[in-house]
Parts: sequence; C-alpha cells; structure tokens
Amino acid sequence: MAWFKVDDGFHASHKLQSIPARHRFAAAGLWVVAGSWAANQLTDGNVPDYMLKTWGATPAVIECLVNAGLWSRVQGAYTFCSWREYQPSKADVEAERAASRARMREIRARRKGVVPQNDAENGEVFGRTVPNGSESVRNPDPTRPDPTRPTKETTPKGVVSARKRATRIPDEFTITNSMREWATNTVPWVNINDSTARFIDYWRGVSGQRGTKVDWEATWRNWLRKDSDNQPTNITPSAAASIGRPSAADQCLLGVHGKRTATNECVVCGERLEDNPF
Repeated sequence: MAWFKVDDGFHASHKLQSIPARHRFAAAGLWVVAGSWAANQLTDGNVPDYMLKTWGATPAVIECLVNAGLWSRVQGAYTFCSWREYQPSKADVEAERAASRARMREIRARRKGVVPQNDAENGEVFGRTVPNGSESVRNPDPTRPDPTRPTKETTPKGVVSARKRATRIPDEFTITNSMREWATNTVPWVNINDSTARFIDYWRGVSGQRGTKVDWEATWRNWLRKDSDNQPTNITPSAAASIGRPSAADQCLLGVHGKRTATNECVVCGERLEDNPF
C-alpha cells in the first residue's frame, strides 16, 4: 500500500492560507483526494483532467490550487508541485514491494527449514533473462544444474540445512565451563562475572535489529576482549585482588608473564614464587 503524506502543518501553511476563504476548504479537500489517488495509482503526482471531472472539481477551485503553487498545469492533467521531494516515486514504491516479496519468500522458506533459492520473479534465472519474469527457461547445457529445479543443501546425514537466524540475547545466558576456561586463558585481567553482567544488561537494552546476533558466544568473547584492552597495564597485585582480578602471581601461574630470573622472580611483575611451574 502506498501512502500520500500530508505535513501536520498543512492547515497553517502559507500556500493554503493564500487561497481565498470561500474556496479554501474545497481546494484543500480536492488536493488531498487527488493526492491519495495519485499515490494509489503511482502516477508520480499527475492528476488527469478526466479524474477532476469525476470528482466534480470546479475550474475556480483548480485555479486556486495553481495560483497557490500547489499544482501546475501539464498536458491533459495537473501535477503536484514538489511531489518528488515529499512523496515516494513509482520506482521507489515498486522497489519496496519487490523487496517485501523477497523477504516474505525468505521467511516462508525458513519456516520450511530450507535456504531460499533465487527464482525467476525478478526476471533472471542463473543470470539468464526470463520473459516477463514468470516463465522459467530450461538450461540446454546438460552439464549444469537445471535452474527450474533448485536443489536443497543437505548435511552429510541428508538433513536439510538452513542458515542460522539472528536472535536476541537468551533469557538464560550463562557462562559455560569452556567459556570460563577461554576467558581465564585469554583475558585473565577481566573480572568475568562482572563483565558478563554488564554484557547481558547492555544487549537486553538494545532494541530492534541491532540487538540481534547470530552467535552470542562470539559476541561475548569480543566484549571481554574489549574489556581486557581497557584494563590498566600497571595495576598492582593488591589492587587487582581488590577488584576481583588475578594477582600478579596468579598471572605468572597462568603463563601470562612467563619469564623469570634465576632467583625465580618474574621479570615483568617482580613476583617471586616458591615453585616454578615453567
């Protein structure tokens, strides 16, 4: 459905107020009716003379719209001034309708558990034009797949596969043992529980398409990496312990620093351990 847009300030606009009071409401009514018809018929703002006669528009009212700068005269019709600036064009509407049909095909295909294939609706099949975009053409090359019979992608077990859909963060998003192990080894300075709590609160507050992700575990890992990048590099062991992060000694045990002197002191943080596990 196409819409005819009317500015909420139209009632007080200079152009409308310039129309004599005795014709003002008749002219405004004709302008709105003609606009809705033009939007419905995708005429890009052109209103033919025969439609004006059908609506019973008088020459005086039409002349008021022209004098006010709302309409202009073209061959066999009147046209809205500045239609392209405020209303969608025929090309815009048809493109949006085509995109909407494509989205609906994809939704129906996903409900059936298959990945939608390109069809002939847009006039092409595997790069070849189809007359009127309605009839498919069989491929004369026997070595290539028949485009009129698209094949389904299957897994090794023969199960039809489908692309993973983006979703909002799960209500029961939890840290698994493997996730915690990854964080301990990769971002040891980050307080995992605190960072995860902020991660969940943030993404639950993001609305619309931006708040959906295909892989929430990967998104969580990227979040922790950013947290790690924002951590100070000169934090003391006591400060690290006070905010729940590993101490420098624990960092050494985790293999983050690694190198020690002959007296078993870490060359990075100066921690000395009784037992050198490395």
